[in-house]
Amino acid sequence: MSAVATRRRGGQLALGTEHPRREGFDLDQRLRRERSTNCSDGGRLTLEQRLDGVWEGLRAAGVADCPVCGSRMDAAGGGGGRCGGCGTTLS
Repeated sequence: MSAVATRRRGGQLALGTEHPRREGFDLDQRLRRERSTNCSDGGRLTLEQRLDGVWEGLRAAGVADCPVCGSRMDAAGGGGGRCGGCGTTLS
């Protein structure tokens, strides 16, 4: 938790608290760090790698980036996930 100062009308400062948000699992960033910079595929993920990362994020953090539109995908009952942006489901 961190403190945040915002300016109100009339120039007064208001202090509030900011709760940390649960962010999605960024597989692309993690894999780019792990992979060599001299990849023959230009450093892009395969479909299999992308879907594996989404599953890993859903299991580990309960959220991941949707492989279709990039919006937030939340874990759903039964071990799958559902995108809040485009409605894509993984099961």
